[in-house]
Amino acid sequence: MPRLIHVHLVPSLFAPAMLAGGTAVVIDVLRASTTVCHALHAGADRVVPCGSVEDARETAAKLRAAGEPALLAGERGCVIVDGFDLGNTPTDFTPESVGGRPVVLTTTNGTAALLRCLEAEEVLVGSFGNLSAICAHLSADGSDERPVHFVCAGTDRNVTLEDALFAGRAANRLLAAGVGRIDHHDGDPTRLATAFAAAHPDTAAALADSRGGRNLAKLGRGEDIAVCAAVDSAPVLPRLTGDALRSVS
Repeated sequence: MPRLIHVHLVPSLFAPAMLAGGTAVVIDVLRASTTVCHALHAGADRVVPCGSVEDARETAAKLRAAGEPALLAGERGCVIVDGFDLGNTPTDFTPESVGGRPVVLTTTNGTAALLRCLEAEEVLVGSFGNLSAICAHLSADGSDERPVHFVCAGTDRNVTLEDALFAGRAANRLLAAGVGRIDHHDGDPTRLATAFAAAHPDTAAALADSRGGRNLAKLGRGEDIAVCAAVDSAPVLPRLTGDALRSVS
């Protein structure tokens, strides 16, 4: 039987225990999940998500004390945190800047969403940059009894267009391939996301018209929108293993 697909439009709409036994795909298109994919695609050793700036500083300090050349990365309000090595701009994560190094990352919404998913059996990170890799993994998984939870990070506890767009786009691929199904009892959020994605095939235009896209444009980061909309530009599969995201071969 095809796997059940659930879309959670904001993290506060589910209890963490609901993810037990399932695969969670955490989505923060603008920009944390895109950044994670670009960092691992550029050769970062791993990405360690942290819920707060203080936790990130402490984690990086411990890694450095242990001899690891850890980088601090992240933002608050779309702006790089003071004293950090990198912000949350995907193209800043290059082989030259992050290759072979652990990246400690904290963001306003994305890392918090990821840390809410720890009770899932498997935790992945999804972005348009790794859309095909995510869908291929979910299609080939073979765990018919393991539901898929697309977890949208949102912004300040509000639904975001860009995250729902990705969730709908990925869900539509699984449905079209016959490996996914929607629960008719509580599937309305999934139906909303799939219908929205079908009605908005131009990913870049949709992202530019979103609240997040407009905020980035106001801050002079409009070029990030095209990067975040580029399908399969960072075709890795980030999986949470222990306390860090690593690329699955």
